[in-house]
Amino acid sequence: MSREEFAHQLNRFLHRYDRFLISGHIRPDGDSVGVCTALALCIQQMNKEAMLVFDGDASRYTQILKPVPALPEEASVSEAGRYFKSGDTFAFIMLDCSEPERTGRAADAIMVAEASLTIDHHVTSKEAADFNYVESDTGSTCEVLYALLRLMQVPITLPIATALFMGAAFDTGGFRHSNTTADTYRMAADLKEKGVDSTFLLNYLFHTRKFMEARALSQSLKNAKLYEGGILISCMQQRDFFMLGMHAKEADGVVGNLIEIEEAEVACYLREIEDGVIRVNMRSKSKVDVARIAAQFGGGGHVRAAGCTSELPMLLLKQQLIAAIRAQLDSADDKKER
Repeated sequence: MSREEFAHQLNRFLHRYDRFLISGHIRPDGDSVGVCTALALCIQQMNKEAMLVFDGDASRYTQILKPVPALPEEASVSEAGRYFKSGDTFAFIMLDCSEPERTGRAADAIMVAEASLTIDHHVTSKEAADFNYVESDTGSTCEVLYALLRLMQVPITLPIATALFMGAAFDTGGFRHSNTTADTYRMAADLKEKGVDSTFLLNYLFHTRKFMEARALSQSLKNAKLYEGGILISCMQQRDFFMLGMHAKEADGVVGNLIEIEEAEVACYLREIEDGVIRVNMRSKSKVDVARIAAQFGGGGHVRAAGCTSELPMLLLKQQLIAAIRAQLDSADDKKER
């Protein structure tokens, strides 16, 4: 389906229903929060209701965006209808993910909603909703939504522009990653002209961190090892975080700093987030498709940024990740020699 065709389908979908429950993926990041907020604000402009549901701490991002009603943490999606003011039925929209299980607590919404729709850009995306649209070659879901809104001639207010800019900036690494295109810059310029404070957003997203996150970065560098081929691995267990006086979930941004090390072609950050549960965050510069690596362990993401969760022992998981990365590096070297 072309972008123009889906824009028409999205327009009809938004006009057909009056209430919308919107969810991004678990452990929401800047693109997920940005695109959910932007679409919710667009729906509110239509004098319709939109409610967000996140599984994970989104406060880092929501505190800089115009607030949108959210489903209370103690409420299940099966009872979400009673939190709308105008009625108890709703349509369900998944953004920046396409599989219901990837939304976490919103997974059952696809079963109780009147209809469902997905907009995504991940290469690992699968169709599960009634209406699905994926642009896997676009840098962020915020960029996809921006293009759709332009085709639909939806007014982009400053709050909407701020949410879209934040998401596009986040998923392109501040417009530095290889998924940044000329269209990305054109979008950023248009949103800047609408009044977006790009200086604040870029500094906040990439050059501001909490004290505890800085402590985790310091420890992760102490634990890091650089292997042949530019494979940088850092492992932290629960006891490491306990000694720092923090929880593993407070260290989400560390991998972005690890990949900045000059010798690193790939950075893998392994954290024990619960007893026997390891969260893996990966980044690469140019040679390795970390989304393929993550998919081997039940995860997913982007070519240059991906992750997964595993219950394998830390050492075994580390060895398997190194083997998978080396296989890709060897394949890339073989292609160069031919």
